[in-house]
Amino acid sequence: MKAYEAAAKQYPFLTYKPHSLKPSFYSYLGNYLGFQGYYNPFTGEGQVNTTVPRFLEPFVTTHEIAHQLGYARENEANFVGFIACRYYEENTFRYSVYYDMYNYAVGEIFRRDTILGKRFQDSLHQQVRNDQREFRDFYRKYKNPVEPIVMWGYGQFLKANNQPAGKRSYNEVVAWLVAYYKRYGVEAL
Repeated sequence: MKAYEAAAKQYPFLTYKPHSLKPSFYSYLGNYLGFQGYYNPFTGEGQVNTTVPRFLEPFVTTHEIAHQLGYARENEANFVGFIACRYYEENTFRYSVYYDMYNYAVGEIFRRDTILGKRFQDSLHQQVRNDQREFRDFYRKYKNPVEPIVMWGYGQFLKANNQPAGKRSYNEVVAWLVAYYKRYGVEAL
């Protein structure tokens, strides 16, 4: 909530009221199904999986709040979550968002140029590599035959709701970041 208070000073339309956010009752189930958080359309609450590695939680939380503010598309919610974390003077929030944005960006680079993507990966700080390993190990524990089916269904749901890229809609935040950089410069990132 404080992250959105900080962002709202620059972008008043990001004022977050009323507050309605809580840990998900289904966190462990979410691990098996591949969810870190979700917007509950019946209660209007943002639900956050609090069993995921701690460095993910700030960005996941701001992403879910973005849905509450009306940013339905995943790329938009990612970008609004980026803004909230970026404007909050708390290192854990900034690390969380940069960790996620880096992974989206390097994933896009790998799709186009694996050698360049590997160069970026090889140049990472050891702590980031450790966190990537923790992330992989965490999800490896919950790998199961149902999760790919659920993710396929979720991708179809996104496509049916005007997000033609399906699950890849999340990655489209990279285009928002590039546009933001071009408009406001590297300092804005």
